[in-house]
Amino acid sequence: MSSKLNIERGSGELLISYSWRTPVMWFLLFFCIIWNGICLFTLFAGAGFFVVFHVIAGLFITWWTLTRFINKTIITVDRQKLLIKNGPVPWPFAKDKNVPARALVQLFVAKSNVSQNKQSTYKLMARLDTGTEVKLIDAEPDKALLLDLERTIEAYLDITNDTSLDLKGHGNFEGLDLNELREQMNKLEPIKKWLPKSITNKMEEAAARLEAEERRNESGSPQLPREEDWDVTLTPGSRIARPLQGSEHDFVFPFYRLQQGEPVKYSGKPYRMGRSAQIDWDDEHISQARQMEIVPVSGGEPLHFYAQIERNRWSYFEERRLDDEEVEILGFVAEKHPLRFENGRDRYYPRDGQNGVRFMSGTGRQVEQFIYFTTSSSTQFRALKPEGRGWEVYVMEVVDAGNFE
Repeated sequence: MSSKLNIERGSGELLISYSWRTPVMWFLLFFCIIWNGICLFTLFAGAGFFVVFHVIAGLFITWWTLTRFINKTIITVDRQKLLIKNGPVPWPFAKDKNVPARALVQLFVAKSNVSQNKQSTYKLMARLDTGTEVKLIDAEPDKALLLDLERTIEAYLDITNDTSLDLKGHGNFEGLDLNELREQMNKLEPIKKWLPKSITNKMEEAAARLEAEERRNESGSPQLPREEDWDVTLTPGSRIARPLQGSEHDFVFPFYRLQQGEPVKYSGKPYRMGRSAQIDWDDEHISQARQMEIVPVSGGEPLHFYAQIERNRWSYFEERRLDDEEVEILGFVAEKHPLRFENGRDRYYPRDGQNGVRFMSGTGRQVEQFIYFTTSSSTQFRALKPEGRGWEVYVMEVVDAGNFE
């Protein structure tokens, strides 16, 4: 484990921090003092406009040196998010990151395009369940530090470490079978215009390979349908709900088990459980969810929550349903869902779709769901479409399970 890492395990979260300071910073501090001193002396001596450029360069070097002396990177990891903050001195090339924890598929270390003193630097990358890759930390000369960060975060989130990704090229579609190739291409298509030219060239090569393989299959013997093609489309009442899965450790109040009429306190205020619905997902990572309503005992507007079990733990979100006009503005029309949309300055992308059955009042209806996320905020959008009905879109905010009692 890198000696620079300071790791603390709190109640339900992992805190990691490390300083940007290195031994060479003392030399740079001495250099800044000498450089700026000479510039100021010549400026006051009447050197004229020419010295202004040297003063600006000196101020920039001083700014950069201060960030290395004072700044820290602080990483907060819990079941809802991976949050990276840098400060206290602002530095535009080290932006804060906020990635939903359930979107993380893998972390890996890759070589950065930035070099320092002709030495290579490295970056910590995250692969999301959409197939996209997000840069978390860049231009770090200490490769061992990033590898330790990767292993620590993956261990906390129960992500199996795939060492084959570390320090290797990406965007290579070789070795994928036909179905995997088609799936990978579909994931990358929405963000194709933002990808580097080298990746888009490989995508075009892969598309040509895919077309050739499909022509070859059509000319040969017909293929049997895949297993999922034999699934029977469910109709209301054709299936009963699965028993509700328990949490691995119930350290907090098990809000997910609450039934209609039962009491609960939320943020210290008394409520009673109102309407609810259970969703059984055909998903190996998130198998069940509940839509829940709690009604204030003293009267007032009810609150609505979405609960889902992920990696054997239940997580909670308070949500508000958007009206039809808001849904249409975001681009949810008829059977179609948008590949991306903007909410203020934030751009949202969908994770992999979920399919399952929602049970309400003892009957089940087939549903499809997409959860939209952005890397700049913890706010998410949940878009659910029951079979034969319009889109239900909710804006979601993470809720601490400790607020329920």
